[in-house]
Amino acid sequence: MRLFGKKVSIIGLGITGFYTALFLKKNGADVYVSDIKGMDELKKEYVDKLKYLGCHIKACGYDEKTILDSDILVLSPGVSSDLDVVKKAKECGVEVIAEIELAYRFCPYPIVAITGTNGKSTVTSMIGHVFEQSGVKVFVGGNLGKPFISCLLEDQNWDLIVLEISSFQLENIKEFCPYVSIILNITPDHMDRYKDFRHYTDTKLKIFKNQKENSFLILNDDDPILSKIKTEKVKVLRFGKEEKQNRAAFLKNDSIEICFNGIKEDFSVKDIPLLGEHNIINTMPVLLVAFIFGIKKSILQKAVSSFKPLPHRLEPVFKKQGILFINDSKATNVDSAIKAIEGIDASVILIAGGKNKGLDFSCLAEKAKGKVKHAVFIGESAFYMLK
Repeated sequence: MRLFGKKVSIIGLGITGFYTALFLKKNGADVYVSDIKGMDELKKEYVDKLKYLGCHIKACGYDEKTILDSDILVLSPGVSSDLDVVKKAKECGVEVIAEIELAYRFCPYPIVAITGTNGKSTVTSMIGHVFEQSGVKVFVGGNLGKPFISCLLEDQNWDLIVLEISSFQLENIKEFCPYVSIILNITPDHMDRYKDFRHYTDTKLKIFKNQKENSFLILNDDDPILSKIKTEKVKVLRFGKEEKQNRAAFLKNDSIEICFNGIKEDFSVKDIPLLGEHNIINTMPVLLVAFIFGIKKSILQKAVSSFKPLPHRLEPVFKKQGILFINDSKATNVDSAIKAIEGIDASVILIAGGKNKGLDFSCLAEKAKGKVKHAVFIGESAFYMLK
């Protein structure tokens, strides 16, 4: 793919749009960036740097004429494909792609990509930590921290790229093909963006659509959607709570047992420094990825046990008068809230709410019975949760 002399538009000037513009400019493209925010709302550092490099910036909306006259349109993750200008661009023959698609086309390194409704950041960070502790030069990013494309701007070679991938980022991929794909779970979320749950699910499943026979797909076999996936074009490794014939990882006698390429190893769950059974399950794909790349058990055990939990994810804050205060503010959908409640071995006072994403809270109400002592609802979703 040649970028030199190409006219490329970017919608969205957040961190992803910024690094995308830097990469495009470095490769000789004529870059146009637009954002619905006003100029004073955009990060001044981004605006000044891009203007200095000769990028064209349009605030307070989109320059439709420029976009429709572009060779390529790159969408930032927060930008919906349903925007009229995006639809028109596709109709006019403009190639519309995601930032991860652009980065992939120039990335010479193996990629481990993690998606799912919940648990992505923890699993992505833990995989990155395991490889760092093993002496591997690993870039960790995507929907977590730095955008994928930023690794191509750094003056070093990588051994491995580990990416958290959201459904938004998967909407406009064409060739994106990880060496290892991981899908942790699929439950309703972002129903304010997708027309229905099927649309959301299909978008998540795009992560492995381009994978080949020599690559791996790791699936949570306890998930009712993922357990039904059948494919022969990629090596499938399944994990789940109970031991089953087709599972490469499962719980057995307070240990995670791994069965891979004729090798059996067990890892004590006591070494996992995370709250909740769901986080024990989430450690399974981390171990499987390590086995795929041949990391020794002794190094792997030490790396997992030294992992520091991410902030805002079942994070113990302080304890007073026998009450433990836990920050789980990254639980932004029903399933993640349920997993948090299930993961606490005590009665719970629940403070929940926030943006209304069109979710059904009936399952949360059912799980809260007998476990949640008091509940306080806040934000625009409070009314719907109270019902």
